[in-house]
Amino acid sequence: MLLYIADVPVYLPSRKHITLIISSITDEQYGLKNSVQISGLANDSDQQTSMVVADETISLLSKKLGLKLESKDVDVAHRLGKYAPNKNRPVIVTLVRRQSKLDIMQRAKLLKGTGVYEDLTRINAEVLSSLRLKEPDLVERAWSREGKLFVRYRGQDRNELVSFDKYKLWLAKPWPIKNNGATRTKYARKVSDSNNSR
Repeated sequence: MLLYIADVPVYLPSRKHITLIISSITDEQYGLKNSVQISGLANDSDQQTSMVVADETISLLSKKLGLKLESKDVDVAHRLGKYAPNKNRPVIVTLVRRQSKLDIMQRAKLLKGTGVYEDLTRINAEVLSSLRLKEPDLVERAWSREGKLFVRYRGQDRNELVSFDKYKLWLAKPWPIKNNGATRTKYARKVSDSNNSR
């Protein structure tokens, strides 16, 4: 059986091999259980230290979300990708306690102009983007919670946990093409690119 993971064909000869890959994805996602990704955090600079990023993140989250976060609550914080002038790179923040992450995610909608997202593995991020963008007539809403992906299909009252069996189905679907004048760009390239820069 041939499965495409991030546009790379991978041959899966047996069910045992599939089980090993699922276990690997699950383990990798579990390692991110205390991490969040923040976009729109200002004051990016070329030589920004982890401590500076952590302090700015704590300040933003404390003020905007009303949380009492301190530097001891952050294990590590850093920017993703290469520095580019006049752009703010996304930030990955790993918190010491899982409850701090849950509190942040619960209040994330209060942050206007800044996005707070669960830190997902590359494959989970790609499947989530696929759910959101590849079949907009079929999918009403897709999201992640504690590393698991959920979907609500149009016309259904229930939310559905996306099983690993559905991953290959969604990854195999083509990305929609958006015409921008003379150039053609693919949706979700930004998501795939940001996951490649880790």
